Amino acid sequence: MKDPYKHSSFNIIFTKIKTLLLDLFCHPICINACLHYSWGKLMHRNWGDDINVFLVERLFNRKVSYLYTSSISMHRNSTNYIMIGSTAVMLGNNRSVIWGAGIIDETVSLSTPPMKILAVRGPLTRKYFINNEVECPEVYGDPAMLAKLVYTPQHTTPTYKLGIIPHYSDFNHPALSKFKNDPAVLIIRMEGYKDWHEIIDQICDCEYIASSSLHGLIMSETYEIPNLWIELSGKLMGGHFKFHDFFLSIHADREKPFIMRTKTSLADILATKSLYKKGYINLQPLIDAAPFPLFPQE
Repeated sequence: MKDPYKHSSFNIIFTKIKTLLLDLFCHPICINACLHYSWGKLMHRNWGDDINVFLVERLFNRKVSYLYTSSISMHRNSTNYIMIGSTAVMLGNNRSVIWGAGIIDETVSLSTPPMKILAVRGPLTRKYFINNEVECPEVYGDPAMLAKLVYTPQHTTPTYKLGIIPHYSDFNHPALSKFKNDPAVLIIRMEGYKDWHEIIDQICDCEYIASSSLHGLIMSETYEIPNLWIELSGKLMGGHFKFHDFFLSIHADREKPFIMRTKTSLADILATKSLYKKGYINLQPLIDAAPFPLFPQE
C-alpha cells in the first residue's frame, strides 16, 4: 500500500520553492511543529498540530512558514517558534522560542535548551525545564485556547448527546464501532477534516464530549462543553503526562481516564457527566507573553 505521506522528489521541490517565495515576500513567522505538506499545501494529518498554522496566522495577522521546508530559515539558523503541541523538547533547538508548548513526558532528554521560553502548556512542563536548569516563567496555557478570540461556532443548540473524539491513532479502535451508526453520537475525526473550524463546530454541536485526543479536551474546555477524558488503546506516546499538564493549568486535574471497552455503552459514558468539573485559566498572561502583538493593524 502506498504511503500517503511519502512524497516524490518533484513534490518536495515544489513545496520548498513555494516556501522560499513565502519567505522572500511575506515576512512569515517560522513555525516549528509536526506538520505535513504536499505540493505546498498543509495536509490535514492531525488537527492538534495543524492548528499551529490556522490559529497563528489569525492571531498575529502574519503568514506562517514551516521550518523544515524553509531553505532560508534552515540556512540562516533563523528563530523558530514552538507554540502548540507536545514538541517543546522533541523539536526544540537553540533557536527555538517556546510559547505555550509542552513536553511529551518527563523522561525525555533535553539535549539542546531552547533560546527562550515565554510560556508553557502547564506546570509539569515548567517543572521539567526548571529541573534541567532552563529559565521558565510561571505562565501557562495552550495557545489553542485562544481560538475563541478568532472563531465563533455555528451551532448554538447541540444536535448530539455525545461527541467522541479519538486520537487520530485510535480512530479504528473496536470500542468505537457501536457508536458510528448511533444518531445520538457524533464521531469527530481529527484527521482528514475539511476546514480547521469544522472541528470546533462539531464539538459545539454536542452536549458532552468524550476524548482521547488532548486537543479534543482543550477545545471542549475552551468552548465550555462538558467533557470526559477517555482512553482507548492506551498506547499514546507519553502516556498521561500531557493530559495532567493541561488539566493542572486549568486548575482541574483528573486522576485517570475513563477506559473505553467494547462493552461500554452510551449510557455508561453519559453517566459520568455529573462528575465533570469545569476548569479555569486566566489567559491574559499567555497573551501578554506572546512573541508578537495579537491582532495588529494592517
